[in-house]
Amino acid sequence: MNTDMKKYVESLLESYHKREREIAILRFELSAPAQITEQEMIDTMLFAHPDDSGHTEGHISDKTPYIALGHQERAAQLNAETIKEISKELLERVQTQPRLEYYVSLLEHRQQCVLCQTYFERVTQEAVAKELGVTVRTVQDIKAKAIGELAEMYSFSEKVK
Repeated sequence: MNTDMKKYVESLLESYHKREREIAILRFELSAPAQITEQEMIDTMLFAHPDDSGHTEGHISDKTPYIALGHQERAAQLNAETIKEISKELLERVQTQPRLEYYVSLLEHRQQCVLCQTYFERVTQEAVAKELGVTVRTVQDIKAKAIGELAEMYSFSEKVK
């Protein structure tokens, strides 16, 4: 079996909780994305013209509405780009989790049990061994075999694409 694929599968299992947290954060950010506000646009326009610029107070240039419109369009563009980036990151993570969970569900029951408890539920190998009535070394062997089988599944799915 390809050791690179085994390492990939192990990294997927080890980063499971991190991805879950990232998915939750990205879903929140997508539901309430940070937006560039009108006040930020005004502040940007004011910053562009310091007080000592020689303009008289209260004077509004003919170009001001065009500048404001340009800032508004740029803000809308940046806000849309932010939402697009969040969506892309979310989709990537959301597609990874169910695939991993499904492939784990295809393993033999003891393998499922060991992987789910050690990676998804963060139970120690000693506790898993005690629950299954086996040694820690047996748990490690079951885990290694399960990772090998997951690597085969991922390799197979890569060939199909």
